[in-house]
Formats: sequence, structure tokens, C-alpha cells
Amino acid sequence: MSETFTHRPVLLNECIQALNIRPEGVYVDGTLGRAGHSREIARRLTTGRLICVDRDQAALEAAEERLAQWRDRVTLVHSNFDRVSEILAELDIPGVDGMLFDLGVSSPQLDDASRGFSYMHDAPLDMRMSQQGETAADLV
Repeated sequence: MSETFTHRPVLLNECIQALNIRPEGVYVDGTLGRAGHSREIARRLTTGRLICVDRDQAALEAAEERLAQWRDRVTLVHSNFDRVSEILAELDIPGVDGMLFDLGVSSPQLDDASRGFSYMHDAPLDMRMSQQGETAADLV
């Protein structure tokens, strides 16, 4: 994935300020997306840890590159944020200092007509975050 796209995370400064990040803290980004919030959290950590969760495998693959310089303190998890308790238990993390959840559909899901979210392109009705299971067309 190239860094040529422009991405502006929603309320980035406000989110980072509210998290009050400690360099040795443990944080969760429950909706990784394009990793804009995660990049800002990770760059503020020294000995801390960031757990990034997303259902979309494409988001995780892109994050490998976008977060490469901080991978020693970042753990990428392919899952749904509703499993955050189980994820933390599996990683043997008893608690966290902060969590961020940017809920909604991401730009790449809207921009890629094949994902079936866009109203601007004619494509099959898919709308799956994880690209697994039944499509929206199957359900309707």
C-alpha cells in the first residue's frame, strides 16, 4: 500500500488529547481502519503497547506498512471489537490505559466498489466488513 492517499482521522487531536497517552501505557484501537489514530498513539509510546483490532483483513494488511516503524509495540488482531475482553485475555493483558473506537464504515470500504458499500458505483450488494459469511445480497 502506498502513502500517496490522503487520510485525515476523525477528531484526531481531540482523541489523542482525551486518551492522555502515557509512553509506557497500554491502549486499544478497536477499529483500526486506515491506522491514522493508531499511528499517533504508537508514536507516543516507548515501552507501552497498542492493540489494533479490525474485522477487515485489508485494513490489517495496510497497517503492516503504515505502522511498520512501531511494530515492536503494536499488535494487530483480526477480529471484531465486540471481543475486546477476550482479545485482551488471550494476549494476557489484565487492563488498559485507554481505548478508542471510531465506529462506522471506512473510506476504503466506500471507495472500493467491489466491497458493495458504495452508492456511487454499480456493484453487487456485499457490505461485509470481514469479507466472510453471507453478503447483504444473500440476506435480502
